[in-house]
Amino acid sequence: MAKKQSFADKANKKSQVSICPICQSEISHIKLVMAKKVNNSWRMANKPVGVCKCNEAEIYG
Repeated sequence: MAKKQSFADKANKKSQVSICPICQSEISHIKLVMAKKVNNSWRMANKPVGVCKCNEAEIYG
């Protein structure tokens, strides 16, 4: 039987912040949507990405 998850457990899980080991800034998690050409048609590809100060120029372009 599964453990019941309370609202306090959910709130504590959301409040945990990831820190980049390289630049020591907070990591924001976003969904990157890219268009890819497959068999002469375009498809959307979704990819979850963590963004911090050291890689935001590469991702946001």
